[in-house]
Amino acid sequence: MKRKIAAILAADVAGYSRLVAEDEEETLRRLGSYRAVFDDFISRSGGRIFNTAGDAVMAEFPSAVEAVRCAIDIQESMRTRNLAYTQSRRMDFRMGLTIGDVVERDGDLLGDGVNIAARLEGLAQPGGICISQTVHDAVANKIGVEFKDIGAQEVKNIPRPVHAFLIGPQPTAVDRSTVVQLGPHGTAAPSRAPLYAGVAVAVLALVAGGWWLLRPAPERASTIAAAPAAITPTPPVVVATRPPPAPITIARPPVQVDQTPTTETKSTDNSPANAPEPTKDTAVAANTAPAAPTPPAAPAPLPADPAEAFKTLAERGGIVNDPKTAPEFYHNARSYETRGDAVNARRAYVAFAGLKLNVIDPMLRLAALLRVQEGRGGAREMLSDLASASPAAAIRAVHALQFDGADRRARMERFVAENADFLPARYLLADEYSEDRLGSQQTLADRKKELENLTLFLNADRDGKLQPFFMDHSVLAEWLDKARKRQASLESFMKTASTVPVVSYMRHATGWIVSLGLAEAASEIAWRIKGDGDFRSTATLPNIDTRTGKPMPLPTFELPADIETADIEVKYRDASGEWVGPFDMPFEWRAALVKSQRQILDQFKTGWVAFRNEAPWQDLLYYSHLVSYRCAISKAEVGFDGGPVTTELKIPACNRKDPHALPANFLPTFKMQPGVKAVTVKLTYADGTESEPVQIRR
Repeated sequence: MKRKIAAILAADVAGYSRLVAEDEEETLRRLGSYRAVFDDFISRSGGRIFNTAGDAVMAEFPSAVEAVRCAIDIQESMRTRNLAYTQSRRMDFRMGLTIGDVVERDGDLLGDGVNIAARLEGLAQPGGICISQTVHDAVANKIGVEFKDIGAQEVKNIPRPVHAFLIGPQPTAVDRSTVVQLGPHGTAAPSRAPLYAGVAVAVLALVAGGWWLLRPAPERASTIAAAPAAITPTPPVVVATRPPPAPITIARPPVQVDQTPTTETKSTDNSPANAPEPTKDTAVAANTAPAAPTPPAAPAPLPADPAEAFKTLAERGGIVNDPKTAPEFYHNARSYETRGDAVNARRAYVAFAGLKLNVIDPMLRLAALLRVQEGRGGAREMLSDLASASPAAAIRAVHALQFDGADRRARMERFVAENADFLPARYLLADEYSEDRLGSQQTLADRKKELENLTLFLNADRDGKLQPFFMDHSVLAEWLDKARKRQASLESFMKTASTVPVVSYMRHATGWIVSLGLAEAASEIAWRIKGDGDFRSTATLPNIDTRTGKPMPLPTFELPADIETADIEVKYRDASGEWVGPFDMPFEWRAALVKSQRQILDQFKTGWVAFRNEAPWQDLLYYSHLVSYRCAISKAEVGFDGGPVTTELKIPACNRKDPHALPANFLPTFKMQPGVKAVTVKLTYADGTESEPVQIRR
């Protein structure tokens, strides 16, 4: 058996059996979602899950510091996700960590280290973390948190007491000495700041206010006591490296998507079940009669010009200690990001999301932060929770962007179809079809869709409709600059590029060869004569087209020799697999023959006539090449040694059945004067145009 020293983390869901009994399917679905995020954090921290059972998880880490940081990150993520649920339906993990000597067997770990971690997890409160003294000693000067020493603890089946410390908020068994009277806006900070408190209290207040109206009536009634005017802070665990935050004032946010402040209907349910929990200052009154809920504060209106207010804050700098408005929450989030404080930045962004405003740039920054913290999957889950609790189109648009490839494009297409008035989505959809996104796989259809959406986006700017969707107008300016440059490039391309197939016809002994030139890579080509059945695909070549990753389709097909006229239809699949076309290509035998033969004549001009130097043929001019392609020629004239080009060569009539064959008993020669050194040839084509004179020397 292999022994080693490892940091062990044990976790399970508090009240899991009750959650399952109340709603089994929803609980199991959400547990799977939470576990995916849980597993991702552990993997990114260098850990490994070695055992799971129901709602329990056991993981090992090579570093105690990484184990504690991972536990803190997981609890912060879960706490943020739980904001979308009522108190009774929140899924809180308890965690225990220790360092110990363990035995590895078939990937599983056994020993006192595993057992002690499991017992410490039982000492943690829901949403909290309990660590052993060995972990505390290893991380105390490396992680900026203060630990609550709870002394030596007797735990089941462990012969000696375990000295333990608590990290993070402990939501239950509240110490009433830390509860304070709330201020006029609904919250006030206790004398010490919990690790996950501060702005998180603001977020909870926003959720209780802004998301309250979205709940069913019974849930709204049951949660009035949890409105901002009745939030009770949790026992504090002080962040060692940061002074306690100033009291946070929260006003209930407006609900309307159009950013017009509204006034919420206040509940009149004053039953004891809905009364706020008494604080220390009201404990005496609570013994005689239930306290009536404090009326919720009026919503804080948006500034008259939110973008200008945000710009002013950005120029001033610093952190707004008492954020109430959207510009203040966004400014704080950006400021925390600049300082590298991702936790507080995330809280401020989530608080902004709780305002339910249709503003795109803060939601894009929140998504970027979530992807860094939790990966793309975690960002999807978090934004899905926010979107389910908010009517704001901005959140749903950014949620759609967290998917990949064709799925993301399809989701953005559906979003735009359902939210035509959310104009920034036109720019986002254009980007999905851009060359920056698709690279060499961008098709003509993609270019057309990109141009169409960019044009709609820029038209909206021309009409002055874009500014309300952006808090930071410098972001809008960047979008507009890029959109204009890309629109100009696409319009130039569409004007000069050939976007339809080019067709050429070549007559041979048994029929016609139709050759197609496509403007882009294709994975399949199909054709038919209109009214003559279904499309037929051409054959494929025995090589792979690197642009599509599929066999290259043969760009030719055949028509019978006796066909006179036909309406041909051609279509093809582009690199993305979408059908393009059909394109109409009318065929008429004479025009096709003249065009194809003239192309050959123009390509091989020095072969129009030929000399022979052997006697007795040295004075004969041979022009069999002209006779072979005579259907394209109306007249052929020659001149000798720089003289006038006036001598006409005899050209037989075009033979439709066998146009390239020399007529029987016809000799394509001309008797010249002896000693001719050079001949000049000029052709008059069937359409009446003339070629440039071509001089051919002996």
